[in-house]
Amino acid sequence: MTSTNPSPRILIFTGDGKGKTTAALGMVLRASGHGLRALVVHFLKNDACVGELAGLAKLGTVEAHQVGKGFVPPKDSPNYCEHRHAAEKGFALLQRRTSEAEFDLIVLDEICGAISCGLIETQTVREWIATLDASKIVVLTGRNAPDELIAAADTVSEIREVKHAYQSNIPATPGIEF
Repeated sequence: MTSTNPSPRILIFTGDGKGKTTAALGMVLRASGHGLRALVVHFLKNDACVGELAGLAKLGTVEAHQVGKGFVPPKDSPNYCEHRHAAEKGFALLQRRTSEAEFDLIVLDEICGAISCGLIETQTVREWIATLDASKIVVLTGRNAPDELIAAADTVSEIREVKHAYQSNIPATPGIEF
């Protein structure tokens, strides 16, 4: 894959609506169909039973890691430090894997949420992106994407919630919400 762009291609899926991760994983599916290798790092999620992990494992061209601890508590909570440590450890894993192996597409799922919660610094993400070859494609997802990353991105989509099943007390459905 060649590029005339001097930096990696950056896409962001942000907003309060459902579908940010789904959009990113759709790109992973498309990339896999073209034989491209993908790395997916979930920065907030921590549920081994979600369908996307099982589905990604079947593709054979995707490496996926859940590094989060689940819903992030307020900063003054005694558990907050555990979440920050998990995000930092996950980012170190991301850095290590992208230096050890060749990936065409790299998805940082919920990284914008991790930044918004104070678990990771925007500058840390920017500096890591700057180390990547211009042929790479980086997808960042999550609520509250920082302005600095939006400015650096090539494509930004904001997914807005209009209506959600939970508002009607419809439980999460396997294969749809998890």
